[in-house]
Amino acid sequence: MHKFELDTPTLLIDFDKAERNIARMQEMADSAGVKLRPHTKTHKTPYLAHWQLRAGSRGITVAKLGEAEVMNAAGIDDILIAFPLQGAAKMERLLHLAERARLRVSLDSMKVAQDISDAAARRGFKIPFYVEVDPGLHRVGLPPREPTRDFVRQATKLPGIEFIGLLTHAGQAYAAKTLEEVAVVGKQEGALMVETAEMLRADGIAVREVSVGSTPTARFAAQVQGVTEIRPGTYVFYDTMQVHKFACGWDDCAQTVLLTVVAKHPDRLILDGGSKTLSSDRGPGGAATFGTVVGFAHLEIYALSEEHAHVRVTGNGPLPDIGAKVQVIPNHACAVMNLHERFVATRGDEVLGAFEIAARGKLQ
Repeated sequence: MHKFELDTPTLLIDFDKAERNIARMQEMADSAGVKLRPHTKTHKTPYLAHWQLRAGSRGITVAKLGEAEVMNAAGIDDILIAFPLQGAAKMERLLHLAERARLRVSLDSMKVAQDISDAAARRGFKIPFYVEVDPGLHRVGLPPREPTRDFVRQATKLPGIEFIGLLTHAGQAYAAKTLEEVAVVGKQEGALMVETAEMLRADGIAVREVSVGSTPTARFAAQVQGVTEIRPGTYVFYDTMQVHKFACGWDDCAQTVLLTVVAKHPDRLILDGGSKTLSSDRGPGGAATFGTVVGFAHLEIYALSEEHAHVRVTGNGPLPDIGAKVQVIPNHACAVMNLHERFVATRGDEVLGAFEIAARGKLQ
């Protein structure tokens, strides 16, 4: 079956491209001598997580307990939950999961550290944890160097948790305008983490892991001596944002959404998928663009309704007619995966079959 015979909207994943992306990132990590622990919040699909593990990844990273539960139910037992956990319900689920999997958590406050320690100690567990460091993103994480060192000194006294390393995510790289700026962010990310780790070691505290993240910065941070682990996620598919952040080329983008032209005017078109299909994430630099129409450089998605993509004609070239189908590379692959219940796998133009996105909607 040809992919253009599918009904729309349909989320497509080109397995040839995804396979190549997985292999290349693994080769880069192996060459740099670091472990790859991919963030599966991008694909939310156990089949693809197993694919990454077979390629050589050392466990996986997730954002939510619900994602961890789905991945563990599919046979994956080495999982980092890279999000501060709070609340009695989450403590109970965490400990239940710890009975079946080798879990790691990340945290940046004594409240979270104390809660996890208390819950684990009551069950006779010791949960390994990373301390999250803020490299300049200003989301979560402690300031590097002394503030992190002082926190780790306190947290290592708690009985129910075991300190194993430092973790960070240099999401500020998405504000970079050149490849050189991305490289600087990545190298600084790695250097800050290694420097902080050395301060801890000087205190006699063992630091087994120095873990960094972000698809754009991974190849640069991995080269910093002392970094032990990288946690990119979007690389499995890439997207419009990753192209504009110099992480890949257009031909590397494995995720597209197949849409149909349902209305045509002299200066604009309407496609049958809007914010519920493509997400409302804006384009590079916050531009009011909502994906890239493959093969039509003169078409720009400038607005989304819930079920409509509004496309303007920005130059000369052929226009698809009503009923024609086009592929759109989303701005943000991770957000789009969470909007769809399944994806259709292809190799080239040939349809292979449909896969459930088993962890979509797992927000708790």
